[in-house]
Amino acid sequence: MNRAYLPFKFLPSRALVDLLGRDLREVAVLALRAVLKHGRGLEVAHQQVVFRDQHIALSTRVTAGGELIVDLDVGDPDLAERLVLEDELRQAGQRSRQRRGIAVGQRS
Repeated sequence: MNRAYLPFKFLPSRALVDLLGRDLREVAVLALRAVLKHGRGLEVAHQQVVFRDQHIALSTRVTAGGELIVDLDVGDPDLAERLVLEDELRQAGQRSRQRRGIAVGQRS
């Protein structure tokens, strides 16, 4: 088997930099692996991983130029099991806008 390396960018929050320091690269790889493991797409609005008992929140996006970017921040243990895909978030926004449009149309 051959192996290729996928370069990607990661953007940690200041709070996460202060919390993890030198371990940020390891956390970024862990986060990307978590996204790939769920197998539901690369664009994730919210997911969490645990690194050394610390919950790490992440979101991912693909730029117009094809670059993969992983945003990282301190997570919330109450949201540990949540996975929200970017498509799901877009669809929820569309439904919300449609409902508001219908509601506005009904008032007339």
